[in-house]
Amino acid sequence: MTPAAKTGLSVVAESVMVTVPDGRSAGGRKTLLGNVSFRIEPGEFVCVLGPSGAGKSTLMRAALGERPIASGSLRVGGHDVFHEADALRGAIGYVPQRDVNPETLSVERALHYASEVRLPAQATSAQRQEAIDDVLADLGLESVRHSTIGTLSGGEAKRASMAAEMLAAPGLLVLDEVTSSLDPATEARIMMLLAERAREGTTVVAITHHLDNVDRADKLLILGHGEVVWFGSRVEALGHFGVHRLADVYVAIEDKPPGFWSARWQERLGENLALTEAGPTVETTRGSATEQVASLAPVSIPGFIRQFTTFFCRELESVVRDRLGVGMSMLLPLALAAAVLIGFSATRFRNPLMMTRLLDPGEKQVLADAWGEVSQAIATETVSEQDASIPGQIRVFLDSQPKLLAHLRDPSTARIIRDGLTDTLHIAPDREITDPAGTFKWLSLMSICMVILGFVTGFREIVKERPMLDLERRHGLRFASYVVAKIAALAVVLAVQVAIFESAVAGGFLVREAFGGESPADMYRRSDIVSGTCNWLAAVACAALGLVVSACVRSTDKGVLAVPLLVTPQILLGATILPIKGGPLAVLAKLFSPLYWAHRGCRSEADGVPVYWQNLGSYDPALWIPITALATQIVVAIAFTIVALRWQERAQLGRNRPVR
Repeated sequence: MTPAAKTGLSVVAESVMVTVPDGRSAGGRKTLLGNVSFRIEPGEFVCVLGPSGAGKSTLMRAALGERPIASGSLRVGGHDVFHEADALRGAIGYVPQRDVNPETLSVERALHYASEVRLPAQATSAQRQEAIDDVLADLGLESVRHSTIGTLSGGEAKRASMAAEMLAAPGLLVLDEVTSSLDPATEARIMMLLAERAREGTTVVAITHHLDNVDRADKLLILGHGEVVWFGSRVEALGHFGVHRLADVYVAIEDKPPGFWSARWQERLGENLALTEAGPTVETTRGSATEQVASLAPVSIPGFIRQFTTFFCRELESVVRDRLGVGMSMLLPLALAAAVLIGFSATRFRNPLMMTRLLDPGEKQVLADAWGEVSQAIATETVSEQDASIPGQIRVFLDSQPKLLAHLRDPSTARIIRDGLTDTLHIAPDREITDPAGTFKWLSLMSICMVILGFVTGFREIVKERPMLDLERRHGLRFASYVVAKIAALAVVLAVQVAIFESAVAGGFLVREAFGGESPADMYRRSDIVSGTCNWLAAVACAALGLVVSACVRSTDKGVLAVPLLVTPQILLGATILPIKGGPLAVLAKLFSPLYWAHRGCRSEADGVPVYWQNLGSYDPALWIPITALATQIVVAIAFTIVALRWQERAQLGRNRPVR
């Protein structure tokens, strides 16, 4: 295996300026870094210091090629970080402040998956294992190689993050506040380790606000107000700022106006140049010496299948090893099943329902004649008992039935008779069927539960891994392989959850039948296998929609807020509450609602279903239609997720990194 870089890489900044739009003035620009110049030699250990807002993180992001510069140049190993990103792939390692390894995996398994992404595609399994063994030995992690990352101490977890980046033997290692949350002893060990890596040839640049152990660095790069105010040794820095403690340097910087200390630094460089007869000092050569371009071996990136397999296996292994997560995943469908069974515990699924039809001509004649006599009987206030006419006799009878008399006098009765006689209302008894109300409501709730399960599963999947995703993107991760692998893993998890849910509900109804109760009517629903398949596909489709949201937000909290906005339209367009029989609602439902297709796939409208329960209108009951529609929605959601990730990367990085 040929690593990206076998020796340290130089870092040279020449008059680097970084600006961003200033929201306080239209068209204005705010300067984050101004005229920053320095030269870090290969194999040096440099700590970047400065007060808050000095520009440390901006400089780090610029060195990683993630923050475009307005002017100047920034080169690593002689390669422009903005225009030669592919040449530097694998040559720059970056360890963020937050640990990014999957917490449920062991150290060795996490490094195994990291090696699949970070090492060249042609590396063999033996070479990958050798790289893992070497980095574990170098970082003192052999004793915890089989320990779960979530159980490691802060220092061990930080070293595990460093190990993932050091697998590819980068020539430059950039660390962002990696000791910020560590105790003093652990911080000292980390700084000793970084100094050792520099002595072995790796260029190390560490941003830190802890000052106790920066003396282990070869040089300090101190920033103030977005400018370089010192680059050199710690001891000389104290004299330059006229202080006795390094912490007082921060006070000195903040006490002086912007530009004061950067001007003093430029004066010092000028004085050194004037006093040196043998040539420029190290400081004066920064940004002016001819840069030696490092020869970097091209890194071949694993293809789609290799990356898909890696991410899919890592996702499933992370899920399986998370005992608490597995328990919650199993408990949630059981809780939903219990809610369904309790909610329908008093429902009678097989109540008889009388169907009606239009009157035939003979029935219309009889009804018209009878209603004429009744109308005459109820038209007067009183009638004599000796009245022998038919209306009179009817009235005598109705006087003994005051409720029936009041009902017949109600205007709605006359309207019903009129509609029946004009063929606008079915009023004649036709045949008796099983009432579909209970079964249809049950089917709707089953599908709604699975849709909610899908959204809850998918909305946080990308945003929770965003730091790891951004880091692996630097090593050639393909968004397509990542998203497809994520959906495939979620589909497996949801298949287990749907199977538990459907089995629990079916088992509950079997118990109910054993005690004389009723289960949903078979004539109004598909088989359990078909219903489970449709509900599973709907859950996966909703998880995919959740991934779109997860790709667009930068925090889990914002993803949580989006869940009700996703679920509510599904319920409204799912034909479970509002009938979807045609028009714009039908178009929206078919395009955007997995619940609609799940409902359509699970439901079977037997002959004679009352019109008021035909929420789907006239449709083709072929099973392949909802299955194909759900599969299409999954594919479209995957495509939108990939587009969202690419758009965000373009917005953040411009064209500094090729987008795949």
